[in-house]
Amino acid sequence: MKRYLAQDIDEGEDESIQAALEVDSLLDLAVARYESANLNYHYRSRHEELISFSNTVFYSSNLQIAPNISTNKKSRPIERYKVNGTWIDRSNPKEAEKVVDLLRDIFKTRKNNESIGIITFNSEQQSCIADRIDEVSKSDGEFRSFMAKERYRQDNGEDTGIFIKNLENVQGDERDIIIFSIGYAPNEQGKLYTNFGSLSSEGGENRLNVAITRAKSKIIVVTSIEPEDLKVETAKNSGPKLLREYLAYVRAVSEGDVAHARDVLRGLEHSDEGHSSNDGTPSPAVLELKAGLEKKGYTVHTMLGNRNSRISLAVYDESTDRYLVGVELESDAFASSKSELERDVYKPKFLEARGWTIMRVWSRDIWLSPTKVVNSIISVAERNR
Repeated sequence: MKRYLAQDIDEGEDESIQAALEVDSLLDLAVARYESANLNYHYRSRHEELISFSNTVFYSSNLQIAPNISTNKKSRPIERYKVNGTWIDRSNPKEAEKVVDLLRDIFKTRKNNESIGIITFNSEQQSCIADRIDEVSKSDGEFRSFMAKERYRQDNGEDTGIFIKNLENVQGDERDIIIFSIGYAPNEQGKLYTNFGSLSSEGGENRLNVAITRAKSKIIVVTSIEPEDLKVETAKNSGPKLLREYLAYVRAVSEGDVAHARDVLRGLEHSDEGHSSNDGTPSPAVLELKAGLEKKGYTVHTMLGNRNSRISLAVYDESTDRYLVGVELESDAFASSKSELERDVYKPKFLEARGWTIMRVWSRDIWLSPTKVVNSIISVAERNR
């Protein structure tokens, strides 16, 4: 491959080479030369809670997200551990200890050999955790063996080994389980500083977005502070403010406080201009189906998912903690997408890939014969039980 230096390019030589030399990355060059396009479907996260915060804050709720096929009663997709940590030399040893304890537990109890990544908010905490892992590995042979396997792990030829990275260099990585060490804590004099490094800089919120969207199946947050401890009202840029909101969201999801989690997201929503009117309020037709199914003894939840991916109602099975069938009313389907291909092909396949059985029901059929529609839903639900 020929290499070019700026001084080697004469006037009139290929302008594309000159342009490439004047940008910091291939991404910058692509942005300058090509039209942008948004990817509508989110495939990485297996639970909507893992992506809902970023979808609301950074993507204006435009991502198509599959609603959870279960209610996650037994295992939260986001777990939070509060420790009594202290900020010492820009690191938090207590949090490092907790991270290692969590690793030890995951190694012994995971059921699907989940891959693991660890993300910190500065390089000092990254080093602190790495040092703690080395210390424990010296005295704990079983842990040392697990770590040796994880460091050089590959699945289907892809590097899936454990990593420890800070906020600035985790772009492009993904793992089944992501452990965050927030790090920030009162110092030895009890004072909590609000200097968040790169997070405080212009564009720091984008680093936060990258970090909190790396997990496929679970996020574990280790923190020494409550969201209310962060006094960031006067922060120049939005990164620290969004960190506080994310910590509030994490706490709510971890505690199973669905209403509070929704309130956090609602407070962060952008203007609804340009969005569908599918605001989560069930229509009279949906309520009629719900009442009919409940009379037959079924548990029914309505309007699952975000405003661009509504499932009008779903029949829930308590014994297996999963939805037996999802029903999409044509009015909700049309509100979420004006494209026939999107509405009738891409979205159903996307939901089916996430474990859903989806039925399309028309309001006209409900008006003409609600009992017949209810019975057809029950028939599909029972086949899936």
